[in-house]
Amino acid sequence: MQQRVNAIVRCLAAEGPEAIALAEVICQLVVKGAELGELEEYEIPDRDAAAAGVVDPPRLKRRGFRREWLERLGVAIERDAFLRMSAGDIVDRLLQPRP
Repeated sequence: MQQRVNAIVRCLAAEGPEAIALAEVICQLVVKGAELGELEEYEIPDRDAAAAGVVDPPRLKRRGFRREWLERLGVAIERDAFLRMSAGDIVDRLLQPRP
C-alpha cells in the first residue's frame, strides 16, 4: 500500500496534466462517495475538550476518504488511466464494488 501511496504523492508533486487529473479524481471521489454514503467512518479526539484539560476527551465521529481508494488510485496511476480516461470515468470505476 505504501508504494502506491508514494506513487500518488509523486504524481501530484510532478504537476502537469496527470497531476491535475488525479486531483480532480480525488475531489470527485470525495463528493460522489459522500453522495453514495461510501465515505469511511473514523473517530478523532475532541480537541476542544483536550485543550480544556479533559483527561479522556470524547471522540468525534467523522467521515473521509476510504483507504482502499488510495490503493485503487495507485493502480490507476500504474496503468496510465489518467492519460486514457476522463476523471469521471475513473471515479465511476473506482466506486464499483470489487468482488
